[in-house]
Amino acid sequence: MFFSAALPLACLPSQPVEAVEGGSATLQCRLDPPINLSSRTVEWNRGHTLYVHVYRSRRDDPDSQMLQYRDRTTLNHGDLTRGVSTLTISNVSLSDNGSYEVYLPQLEVRCSTHLTVVTKEQENQTKRNDSSTTSPPAGERNDASNREAGRAAIISTVLLILCVLVVLLVLNSGKIQGWRRSEEDRDDGE
Repeated sequence: MFFSAALPLACLPSQPVEAVEGGSATLQCRLDPPINLSSRTVEWNRGHTLYVHVYRSRRDDPDSQMLQYRDRTTLNHGDLTRGVSTLTISNVSLSDNGSYEVYLPQLEVRCSTHLTVVTKEQENQTKRNDSSTTSPPAGERNDASNREAGRAAIISTVLLILCVLVVLLVLNSGKIQGWRRSEEDRDDGE
């Protein structure tokens, strides 16, 4: 995709991610507007110099990576073409808990997200406490729900405006016919 320096570029992080110790976690940030990142440097880090994963020169660069993340991270190269940086960390541990940042040096763009790692016992406790809850808390909707609600509001507004226009046309039509009759009555009387 074409990128113009005059275009404002935003980096949109995923919601905070929660993962169970020993499982995997997927962190994601996307550019808006989307631009192809496959030829650019993408740095996932903790702090500004602790590299979790580095992608440069169209390939992963494990030499720059912190040892504790070696062989545990995967960057989705296919997503890069759509302006999305998706990093999966496997076999997460409690020490992986915290903030992560993706940095795009050529674009001077940063984006942060947060990973919370819970123990299996904490997850089991949460499941027992939330066993009756299957939907997100009130007020929280995913992007698809927000789009649906937006469409419904727009359609309702358009229908309301159309109804008002029809009523006004009918009323004006009656006034015009009534005005014509009164003109005809005047003409007949003369």
